Amino acid sequence: MLKVIQISDTHLRHGDDVAEVGWRAAAEYVAAARPDLVIHTGDIVRDDPAVAADHTHARRLLDALGVAWLAVPGNHDIGDGPPGAVTLTATLIERFEAIYDAAHWTRDVGSWRLIGVNAMLFGTGLDAEEVEWRFLVDAIETAEGRDIALFMHKPPFILDPGEMQSGSMALPPSTRRRFWRTIGSPPVRLIACGHRHEHRVLQHHGLTVVWAPATAALPETTPPLTGLDGRTGLVEFGFVGRTVLHRLVPLSGGPVAP
Repeated sequence: MLKVIQISDTHLRHGDDVAEVGWRAAAEYVAAARPDLVIHTGDIVRDDPAVAADHTHARRLLDALGVAWLAVPGNHDIGDGPPGAVTLTATLIERFEAIYDAAHWTRDVGSWRLIGVNAMLFGTGLDAEEVEWRFLVDAIETAEGRDIALFMHKPPFILDPGEMQSGSMALPPSTRRRFWRTIGSPPVRLIACGHRHEHRVLQHHGLTVVWAPATAALPETTPPLTGLDGRTGLVEFGFVGRTVLHRLVPLSGGPVAP
């Protein structure tokens, strides 16, 4: 079995201990579980994606895990896209790639292909957006019969795959149809994401969408959509043959304070 731990929304900031309480708990779990791979699904840093010291600090903490890791960017790492103003820039993406080694990637493990995509580009209209779509198409088409698990920051949808409005909580509505066409042939079986700071599992026609909670216990202005709690945590995946298992690993015992 290949063990993969997904962490998300760590919101690390150099010199700020608030988010590092959750990070230390996650790091302790990783040290005990000894996964084959850790995947960070974005919002690695806290506020301003242009603060290099925060990214350098986060990179040191990721390396200190002592296991192989990969990351994709979130809106706090490289800026955001539609439906709001596009604050994402090529310079911020290049800095992310320089510090974390890549903003998208593939990893073949047994009968699975893991794909990390910089979906923050989708809908921006930047030159890099078409490059990212081509990367995703190629990564899927060259999987050579492997099952596909896609790792990205924002959820592909909130309530229903056909929804066309969800603000900045999910992929931009303008890109949804293209996204579903792209991941449908051959079909992606798993999407692992973050962004919403809550754990949720959705099923749609053979596709499983798993939301990872935040590791950082930061005040939230938006309550969890699930009506459950906002516990910090991480998600542990086990890839066994063509089967994938997943479970929430809580890192705190109660809801995040409003």
